Order: sequence, then C-alpha cells, then structure tokens
Amino acid sequence: MVEGKCNKCGADVPSNSKFCLSCGTKIEKETRQEREPIHDVFRFLFSKNLIIAALLLGLLLIWVGSLVLTFSTDMTGYRAAQTLNSLGFFITGVFLIGGGIVNDSMDRYVRVGMVIIGVYMITSVLALTHLLSTIGSFYN
Repeated sequence: MVEGKCNKCGADVPSNSKFCLSCGTKIEKETRQEREPIHDVFRFLFSKNLIIAALLLGLLLIWVGSLVLTFSTDMTGYRAAQTLNSLGFFITGVFLIGGGIVNDSMDRYVRVGMVIIGVYMITSVLALTHLLSTIGSFYN
C-alpha cells in the first residue's frame, strides 16, 4: 500500500512509514485541519470589508446621536440620542472585538489593539448609558 513518493529521491513510500526506505529521509505527513462550518460563518461575518462597513455605520450612528443630543430640547431627544449613541458604540465595539479575534491573517498587535479598543467602546456605552439615564432622571 503506497501512499506517495519521497520528496528527496522520488521512491515509493508506504503509508505508515516515517522514513524513506531508499534514502532514509524523514517523511513529513501533511496534516489538514478540518474546520467547522461555524468558523467559515465567523470569517465571513468579520471579514475586513464588513468590519469597515460596520465601523462606518457605527460612527454614523454616533455622529447622528450627538447631533440629536445637541439640538434636542426635551426628554424624547435625549432618549433618541442615547439609543443612537449606544447602538453606534455597540456595533463598532462588537465588530472590532470579533475582527480582532477571528482575523488571524492580520498582525497580532493590530488584532490585540482591535480587541482593546472594542472592549473600551462597549464599556463606554455602558458608562454613557448610565450617565444619560442619570441626566434623564433629573428631568423627571
């Protein structure tokens, strides 16, 4: 039962052999890791193009929320601004964290930076939500 040929001398190598029987060269077995389908979904979801699109959407929501907060005069405006800002920070943070974890083709330090900034943005959402709800309680 011959599996392949030796890379050095070209002799036939049995499938269970660790060395070539002709020249003695160590046989390197190719190991292929099977990925689960969920990995492909995450690789698509956190691809570079979708990360950029999510970042732009998140920044747009934050910007619109800031405009609403600036020009609002009642509690409805504050709540709308809080929702828009929270959603923008959350989308941006989730895609930075996911992209930093999933994209192993990027530089390691870039990925670590993405995760750190994403965690910072999500914790900022929590602090901003708390701050805006505290401001809102003064108006009630």
